[in-house]
This record gives sequence, structure tokens and C-alpha cells, in this order.
Amino acid sequence: MAARSFAAACAGYAAVLLVLAATLPERVPLHFGADLQVDRTGTRAELLVAAALAGVLIAVVFGGLARWAHRLPLHALNVPHPGYWKAPEHEVELRRRIRTDLLTVGAATLVFLAVLFALVASAAAAGTGLSGWALVLLVAFLAGLVLWAAWLGTRRYRPPASSSP
Repeated sequence: MAARSFAAACAGYAAVLLVLAATLPERVPLHFGADLQVDRTGTRAELLVAAALAGVLIAVVFGGLARWAHRLPLHALNVPHPGYWKAPEHEVELRRRIRTDLLTVGAATLVFLAVLFALVASAAAAGTGLSGWALVLLVAFLAGLVLWAAWLGTRRYRPPASSSP
């Protein structure tokens, strides 16, 4: 499931880039101030290159780490209840969970960036500042990451009640 979600997020991100390449005006906003108004503009190519590099970097880092999760040395993995999870009989499940978590956060990050770049494109087309929805998106994404991290630390990696930590 996580691998499919990650692949779908990668494909969706690429689709957003293709739409942007076809629809962006030649001059686009590249930076917005705290007031969400454009304070730096540049070319469509600059934005597309930056967006493509960001997407590739996110996909390579999260996808690559997930792909190699089975090879990461156990001492490099920081998880709650390491005595339980790093025991040989739980190592496979630990690595499966880490792979799933990496793919899930990677997919969420790609979706966040895709929507953010779509909002930038909307601002470019309208000749206005960035929509307030960008702040809503950012706060929701960051809150989601905080809640995800809390869930990981308190629930996901909690050993089953029948075992000792």
C-alpha cells in the first residue's frame, strides 16, 4: 500500500510539473515574503528546474532509504523500545515498518510540494500574491508530521502488551 501511494505521489508530482510546463507564463514568482506577496520573480524554466530537482531529491531520498531499509545497520536505526525491535526475531517487522513510514512521509511531502507549486502557478496566472491556502497547507502538513511522529513514538513502535520491552 505505501509503495503504491509513493508511486502515485511521484506520478502526480510529475503530472503537476507537466501541467505547469504547459501553462505557466514566461515570468513567474519564485519567492514570496511573509505577507505572501511576490518579492522575487524569474523565468518559467527556473521554477520548473527547481520544482523538478526538489521532486527528484525527495523521491530519491525517501524512496532510496525505503529501498535500502533492509540493509541499514541496526545500530543506525533509532526507534522506541530498541531492546524489543532490534532483537533478531523482530528485525524483519522493524525494517518493514521503517520502509512503510519512509514511503508514507515521502508521499505526503511530494503531495504537499505538488499542491504548493500549483498554488504558485495560480498566483503566477493571476498576477497576485500567494493564496492564504498556502499557509493552511503548510500548517496542515507540519501538524500532520508532528502528529505522525507522535503516533510513531507512542503507538506504532510500542511493543505488544504480551511482550516485555
